[in-house]
Formats: sequence, structure tokens, C-alpha cells
Amino acid sequence: MLCSIFFKSDLTDLAVCVKNAWKNYGHWWKSITVLHDINITVPTGIIYGLLGPSGCGKTTLLRCIAGRLELNRGEVIVLGKRPGSHGHEVPGRSVGYMPQETALYKNFSISEMLHHFGPLHNMSRKDIFGGQQRCVSLACALLQQPQLLILDEPTVGVDPLLREKI
Repeated sequence: MLCSIFFKSDLTDLAVCVKNAWKNYGHWWKSITVLHDINITVPTGIIYGLLGPSGCGKTTLLRCIAGRLELNRGEVIVLGKRPGSHGHEVPGRSVGYMPQETALYKNFSISEMLHHFGPLHNMSRKDIFGGQQRCVSLACALLQQPQLLILDEPTVGVDPLLREKI
């Protein structure tokens, strides 16, 4: 059953639809259920916050929505299609994703890392620290002008002044 039928909503009006989402880590003899029958709809044009205690599955859910992780059961529809389906740009240009972890590669300069997104400057990763790395990660997520922007704890490790700018 598609999300549109389940929620009686036109998928073109939804940025994200998650139906009966289950995600387990481990093996059948010893596993931990992180997502337990989650249902969420996020209309287009809406800023939506996902709040919960540490370890409750927020990052796991965002990774599933961004197409970086698959559910064990259930369905994720992003911008009208399943992440990873043929011709869909999720993961890809349609979704800007800023992961919780700093997504910079140690061996690449910032300009090399952003080669496909546009030049920033000639500093290497070792020359920038926490908050600056978060800004570069945010720039990567924004540069394609995606239809959907997913930010996983974008202000972690950032001082109050930079947090306000972000």
C-alpha cells in the first residue's frame, strides 16, 4: 500500500512520507529495534523538527529518508518516489543532506571535495575546525538548491554566534 493511499494525500504535496517504518540493527538472534512502526508525513514547504532523546532513532530515520540506509520493513517516499528508485535523485541532487557526523574527507581539500558543487576556497580540512567544518557540510547540502533539505543536528559543536548564523 502506497503512502498516498494510507494517508489519503496526494504525494506531490508531500516532501516525505514514512509508513510503518521498522529498522533493526544486529542479527535475528540478537537485534535491537531502533524504529518501531513509525508513521510520518511532511508536507512540502514546511520546516519540520524531529525531537527525541539521544539514541531514540532520529538519525536512523533521517538516514532512511535521505536514502543512505534501508528499512527492514515499511515504506519511505521522498518527493513522490522511493529513495534509490530509477531516475529519482534521492540520494542525490533533490535532497540536501547534512549528516550528524562531519562529512569531510581528510585527504581532500575543501575545493576538491566541493568540486562538483562549486569552489569555496583553498583551505584544507586540517586548517578548519568543528564549527567551520559544520559550515562547509551545510554548504555542501545547500549548493545544489535541493527540493528537500535534511539537517541532522546542524549546530552540534558550534559556538552560540555561529549557531545563530546557521
